[in-house]
Amino acid sequence: MIGKIIGVSVTGAVGALLAVFGWLIWKKEKITLLHDYHTDKVAPENRKAFCTLSGIGILVIGIGLLITALLLGITESAASFLCFAAAFIAGLALLITAGRKYNT
Repeated sequence: MIGKIIGVSVTGAVGALLAVFGWLIWKKEKITLLHDYHTDKVAPENRKAFCTLSGIGILVIGIGLLITALLLGITESAASFLCFAAAFIAGLALLITAGRKYNT
């Protein structure tokens, strides 16, 4: 029982943290939350588009973890991590797309 609580708590906390970071990158254009490298390598005219793609990618991963924590708490099934896997793949695809397209 204690293991379930710890697992759900940690998964939910990491998910919430990533969701907040994703929102900050997307809406507030906090590009330095990703890496200082992007401050120099993303052209000023591409900054908004880069932050939008990257922020949404991280937000998707965070929401995937939050849903996983919820499902894990309800079902106690390891299959709940399939939601995280799908969200991780989608979010990573957005991050890779943003990096390839806007890093010069």
